[in-house]
Amino acid sequence: MVPQDYLSNDLFLEFARDAMACRFEILLHRGYPENGPEAACHALETISFLEQLWSVYIPSSELSIVNSRAHEVPVQVSSSTIHLLEQAIEIWKRTYGAFDVTSGKLSKTWGFHGRQGLMPSEIDLANALLQVGTKHISLDRAGSNVRLMNQVEINPGGIGKGMAIDAAGEILENAGVEHYALHGGKSSIRCRGGQKLQRPEEGWAVAVRHPEQSERILGTLRLHHQSLGTSGPANQFFYFKGKRYGHIIDPRTGWPTDGMLSITILHPQAGWADALATGLYVLGVEQAINYCQSNPDTALVAILPGKKKGQIELVTCNLREDQWKAY
Repeated sequence: MVPQDYLSNDLFLEFARDAMACRFEILLHRGYPENGPEAACHALETISFLEQLWSVYIPSSELSIVNSRAHEVPVQVSSSTIHLLEQAIEIWKRTYGAFDVTSGKLSKTWGFHGRQGLMPSEIDLANALLQVGTKHISLDRAGSNVRLMNQVEINPGGIGKGMAIDAAGEILENAGVEHYALHGGKSSIRCRGGQKLQRPEEGWAVAVRHPEQSERILGTLRLHHQSLGTSGPANQFFYFKGKRYGHIIDPRTGWPTDGMLSITILHPQAGWADALATGLYVLGVEQAINYCQSNPDTALVAILPGKKKGQIELVTCNLREDQWKAY
């Protein structure tokens, strides 16, 4: 998902960088403000800096060191990493454990870590579950220390990209950039101001595509001072004895979750939108709606299988009438 029609509009400047296994792009109005390009470069540098702190694929990153040492001694980390883990713990609580940054062992057990899906044995699955649980992360904010218990490992894949986008967005806003769209991998977006300077209240138009037919646009969302995160198993799955298993795993049971084709979450912050997209997908559409009804700052568009093969059903919650247009 990216803002619609910007590529054909020479009023926009585009800045891009590859990081965190995806492409980040910032869209600015040309000349508004004059220091916009400098701020955009600084914002992208911030994303790269956070990748060096958080990527578990970089041996020298803070989280890699935490995973290798924090079972034995407290590991001191930066305030950025403490903030990441605090937010992950809060969302874990809010979703009753459905979002969990320690669930990487389950992805490995199911083969999704290497994108080669496999059916685990009951023993392997039980052993993996013993090494999962955000409750086993202990933070000492005063000392900026992290401890891990029960051999859990942290993987920020479901929240790190969104929080990096938020950090980059703050750089832009502190530099006086009031109108921008910033996305990472097209599935996480933070928008501020408007796509049209003369009508900024309309926000940015973002296309919602069919999760299994990317060329098919199902509708348009308008984001104004909002962020978006999308989750679904369309691109990572395997079949075993005729049943499809997607890569989004319920960390409470150890089994892949199904029921929705995808869910898109709107929230003021991209980190929250990212993590809630995973957590609310795991909880299922009814509990996702209940969450949104109890949290007015959160909205959703859920895409469910229809009653007949090939059909779909769209479910929305907390969207303003002028914010969603279905096609």
